[in-house]
Parts: sequence; C-alpha cells; structure tokens
Amino acid sequence: MSLPSCSVVVATFNRPAGLRRLLESLERQDIGPDAFEVVVVDDGSSDETWQVVTGFQAPYRLRALRQRNQGPGAARNAAIQAATGAIIVTMDDDVEPAPDLLRVHLEAHAAAESPIAGIGVFALPAGAKLAPWAEWEFVGLQRQYAAMLRGDWAPTPRQFYTANSSVPRSAYLAAGMFDPLYRRAEDVELAYRLRDRGLGFRFLPDAVIYHRPARSFDSWQRMAWQYGFYDVLMWRQKNRRHVLRVIGHEFRHQRHPLLQRAARKLVGRRRLLYAATAIGGRAANAISALGARRLTMPLYSAVFNLLYWQGVAETLGGRARFLEGLEAWRQPERQPSQLTEGGR
Repeated sequence: MSLPSCSVVVATFNRPAGLRRLLESLERQDIGPDAFEVVVVDDGSSDETWQVVTGFQAPYRLRALRQRNQGPGAARNAAIQAATGAIIVTMDDDVEPAPDLLRVHLEAHAAAESPIAGIGVFALPAGAKLAPWAEWEFVGLQRQYAAMLRGDWAPTPRQFYTANSSVPRSAYLAAGMFDPLYRRAEDVELAYRLRDRGLGFRFLPDAVIYHRPARSFDSWQRMAWQYGFYDVLMWRQKNRRHVLRVIGHEFRHQRHPLLQRAARKLVGRRRLLYAATAIGGRAANAISALGARRLTMPLYSAVFNLLYWQGVAETLGGRARFLEGLEAWRQPERQPSQLTEGGR
C-alpha cells in the first residue's frame, strides 16, 4: 500500500524536556525518517524550548517556527500552513508516539474510501504513576475507548484530540483551521466544522501515544471551568445549540441524583460552590494519599462536574439561566461526553 505524504505538527510552549522526548521518539518511527517531516511552532516560550528545537539534530526533516504567544490553535495554524504533507498528524509536546503510530494513521487514510479524521489513543508508559485527578481523567478515556471498540457509539467530534489525530491538510484549510479565540476545546470546535464539511471520524485503537500527564490539581480544576465556558461559547458564537442539549441530557441521565441535587444547590453561588469543591478536592487528595484511590474517583468526578457547570452558569449569565437551561435543553441522542467524563 502506497502511503500519503505526512507532516507531524507540534505546538509547544515552555516544555523543553517533553519536546525533546517527543523529537527523539519520532526518530524511531518504522516508516523511516524520509517518509515524514516535523513542523514545530514555539508559541512564545520564555525558557530554552526554542534552543531545544533549533539545536536538535534529527534524521527526519525538522522545521522550527516561532511566534508570540497566541495559544495552541494559532500555533497549529502556523504549522499547518507551513507543512507540505498531504496528511497532518498532530501531537502535543508532552507525548511519545509508539514506533508504528505514523504508519497506522497513514494506512487508515490510504484505505479510506472518503476523507477521514483519524483518532488515536492515549496510553501510559511502563511504570508511569499518575496524580489521582489525572488517573480519573485516564480512566474516563479508557471507558470511551472500550465503548467505541464495542460499537456502543461511533466516534464524534467530541473525541477529536489534537494530541493524537490525523486529518488531510486540504480538509484543515477548507474548514478554516483552528479558531485562535479558543484556548481550550479548540480541537472539538474545529472538529464540528470538519464534520459539517463531510469529514468522517475513524477510531484507530492501534495508533498509540504514550502520555505522562503532569497537570497540577489547580490546573485540573481550572480546566473543568474552562470547558464549561467554551461549551457555551460554541453555542453563542458558532450556533452549536446541540452542545447545550448534551449538557442537559448528561445532567439528567448520566449524573448521580446526589450530584444533581448538589449542583442545583451550589452552581451559580460562587462562594458556596468553590468552598464545597475545595473541601471535596482536599478530601479526595487526602484519601488518595492514604492509598485508597478507588474511593476518590466519585469525589474527583463531583469536583470536576461542579466546576464545569459553574463555568457553564457564569458564561450563560448566572444561576437562574443555568437552572432554566436544565429544564429546556434536550438531547435524545446517545452520545459520550468528552468534557465531563474525564475526556482530557
């Protein structure tokens, strides 16, 4: 099978060690160094990231660009514009691809009868240990993978992760590429536009990226709020009303009744909510430190969901709008949640 040409696109910011590991791991791709190029855009790093990429002696073609800090979407846009490959494989700057990752992505595109977006999987390196909140995320991802493998549902834009995905460059250009306004969920927002233009989504369970998430607990909590913010933004600015229906459907049908009641009491009451999530987070971290991580998963789920809904409420305009929305939003389709089931 003849494989299409390939460009690996990486947006990086202040992660020199992770970026070096990624560049080194790309040397081991089994399609050989002449079969692909790597385009790295340094998004205004303030450390030695630029020196790492410009000083790296790669056997493959490595191109480095630099810009002022504009966010991952803008950095990927610059890389895609500079790329020459027919297929763009995006990776984050803190992952390590399995040796056959590029081949698996490219073979899927070569075999497809019509253009597709390839969605790979995250795995843990041997011996890696996760912070308990990161473990909650990882468990949620594994559940999604298992459900797609069983055929419970087909992959959607909400499973499109730019840490491990592949899309024809022509499809990126036709869809308008990433919206730089989105500093979180920028990949999901673009994936909806790719779907609008007829691109299919293909789950590739053999396309494996190894990831050591090092997100702090504070960053993890901010991420939850941000996903709520950007979900509402997709509705307001992109007319994605179905996103609101997903929120309402998940709240009523996929969240525990106790969590629903807590949300109705706390969301929109900022001081109360943040006090409750702080207590819940500290309790989960303390229990985890005692070795009972399994018991902490419901607590982390509650903290994440409450902060996510707080982001939704604040962006909608307050508590009343959030509670009204829960009664109005409907989502009969059976869809997984990327945002509130540990999708990142």
